[in-house]
Amino acid sequence: MNHALATLIVSSVTTFLLPLDYTVASVALRDIHRDFSVSFSDQQWVINGYTMAFAALLMAGGGLADLFGRRKVFLSGLAVFTAASLLAGLAPAMLWLNVARVAQGIGAAGMFSSSLALLIQEFTGPRRVHAFAVFGVASGLGASLGPFIGGLAVDLGGWRWAFLLNVPFGIAMLVLGLLRTRESKDPDATRLDLKGLMLFSGAVLLAVYSLVMAPQMGWTSPTIVSTLAAAAVLAIAFVPVELRRSYPLIELRLFTDRTFLGASLAPLVLSIAFWGLFLYTPLYFQGVLGYSPLQAGMAMLPFAVPLFGAGPLGARLAGRISSRALLAIGQLLVAIGAALLAFAPLYSGWTDYAVGGLISGLGTGLINGEMSNVAISIVPVSRSGMASGINSTMRIVGMTAGFGGIGAVQVVAVSHDLTSRAGRLHGLHRNLSALATDVATGNINGTAASVPTPVRGAFHAAANHAFATGMRAAFLVGMCVALLGAAASFTLIRQPPSDTASDAVGTQPLSGVQA
Repeated sequence: MNHALATLIVSSVTTFLLPLDYTVASVALRDIHRDFSVSFSDQQWVINGYTMAFAALLMAGGGLADLFGRRKVFLSGLAVFTAASLLAGLAPAMLWLNVARVAQGIGAAGMFSSSLALLIQEFTGPRRVHAFAVFGVASGLGASLGPFIGGLAVDLGGWRWAFLLNVPFGIAMLVLGLLRTRESKDPDATRLDLKGLMLFSGAVLLAVYSLVMAPQMGWTSPTIVSTLAAAAVLAIAFVPVELRRSYPLIELRLFTDRTFLGASLAPLVLSIAFWGLFLYTPLYFQGVLGYSPLQAGMAMLPFAVPLFGAGPLGARLAGRISSRALLAIGQLLVAIGAALLAFAPLYSGWTDYAVGGLISGLGTGLINGEMSNVAISIVPVSRSGMASGINSTMRIVGMTAGFGGIGAVQVVAVSHDLTSRAGRLHGLHRNLSALATDVATGNINGTAASVPTPVRGAFHAAANHAFATGMRAAFLVGMCVALLGAAASFTLIRQPPSDTASDAVGTQPLSGVQA
């Protein structure tokens, strides 16, 4: 097996595992709650701990990869991720599981931040376009198939297998990577921008914490307001530090290039509009329709199926139409799919969601690879680790923003609908706000069990209607975000697809941007 093929296999398989691990845990939460008898907010850290570590350290991984070697950072991250997956699957207590999930996020940051840089090194020209298409398909499939694979694992072997299934794949890719991938790094790198790293990672960590906790604590709570303000202060302080650096963690002048800005916004938008909604839909199937984890995972397959064929189709289209047109079309399809989902009948089963899911999945699959190709091809190859880190950070922060921001929309819509329907039920008016927050997380049966028996049936019906109404509001927000993203891509991105795939872009930055 040659180095290029081995690199593509290792990058794609591990990239499949990373978003898979984000979504697979969502269908295991109910069984984890049953085994450890913890609160719903405590068990949410199974997802939040992974997400926060992943997002906060992505740029650190990119900087380390350019300085010490992309292969070295990638394989180190893979080793940590695999070992942490084993520890998570064997966890005897909730604290052990949450610590293991944080460790998984740390390993994932090292892997994901350097995987694109490894591909840049091995592929040029049209072959790079196709390699990025395969990479995009792997990433999309990992996220889309997460609920199905997680549901299958939980139903057949218990929640521990949602994490243990990473171990054999991780070991196999670690062996292949050690044997057949090649090292590269930035020859001009002299030292890591530690001050910039601390400011940026701190800002991302606080921002992600605010986004994941705001749906539970409320956007106006003192904790959320304080952490958001602190994140803003660190982000503002980061800018002058980076502008003074000769070798910054992030070359901020890249964002003055319209094409780089447009290509960097695309993964942010797509993660909010598609993946943010995707993470909530299984909660609807399980909470409102009563599906098992496996049934909920199967109901999500219409979102995933188009990704099998849309990636190669997107690679072929990239050679025929401009990058800005392709990215705009993909996001427009996501908006159309979200609109169809929003206007599906309340209490819809999976068949009513199938068409909207197929169209959204098609749009996502078409551009998953091209988004990365356009952004990273603008940057000199020597700084591809940094560019990979930026692109990956945009994806993960967007996914978190989608989950948190759309979660806030969900809570508001659920609270409004539940108040109007259950507000007159005896004994509930004082606790309705807290009950609505619990309902918005999908824990409908558990919330209904906590209310007085005489009104339990009426409350359960009201809660089902409120959650379905909240999902409709969330889909409408996703539609608007995707439309704005399509307009931004078409307006900002300038160069034709032949430029993004050429070898020249690896050495000549566009628009006079110096990296």
